[in-house]
Amino acid sequence: MNFTVGFKPLLGDAHNMDNLEKQLICPICLEMFSKPVVILPCQHNLCRKCANDVFQASNPLWQSRGSTTVSSGGRFRCPSCRHEVVLDRHGVYGLQRNLLVENIIDIYKQESSRPLHAKAEQHLMCEEHEDEKINIYCLSCEVPTCSLCKVFGAHKDCEVAPLPTIYKRQKSELSDGIAMLVAGNDRVQAVITQMEEVCQTIEDNSRRQKQLLNQRFETLCAVLEERLDVPEGSGLH
Repeated sequence: MNFTVGFKPLLGDAHNMDNLEKQLICPICLEMFSKPVVILPCQHNLCRKCANDVFQASNPLWQSRGSTTVSSGGRFRCPSCRHEVVLDRHGVYGLQRNLLVENIIDIYKQESSRPLHAKAEQHLMCEEHEDEKINIYCLSCEVPTCSLCKVFGAHKDCEVAPLPTIYKRQKSELSDGIAMLVAGNDRVQAVITQMEEVCQTIEDNSRRQKQLLNQRFETLCAVLEERLDVPEGSGLH
């Protein structure tokens, strides 16, 4: 599954949290990604355990030693897009971890574990008016405050807005920022993959050129030795 495709602002209300959870579901185990999460060359994500299970299913003759799976080399297809994934000698353990997705999962679990009643009961009180709850946001000073501060206090000449409105706006901006980070992460991963392919091509070309030079050198040495072996006065040049 591509974590960035269709990514929308996800933090905020319960509906958005449900949408976030759907995007954090592994396409293999159909559960929330369990760490470590690996990103495939096609930019889809899998639990590393699930990636190993897919690899084993695609390579049934691959040997295992006891409880430790030998997963070096080989290939399998991405369950989301069917792109062929070619593993290096490290196997699924050579796939890069998607630390950004892992961090988002941690944040989601932390938010989900907070009791609803505890969230509802968290009311900050105004420092200037101890009996007043903070319920508005001063746009001029960029600080939360209470209604009395707007009517009689330090913010009476300031522009204010309801605190829930500002909260939702900042939540939306935060989720947009997360979306940009995820998109940027995928672009970086794509550039890394491209650079790795370029490096591999350069190494292959270097290897071929070295072989050609060795062959030419051996040919020249053979010709030189042949000429040195010709007796003087034989008329051969």
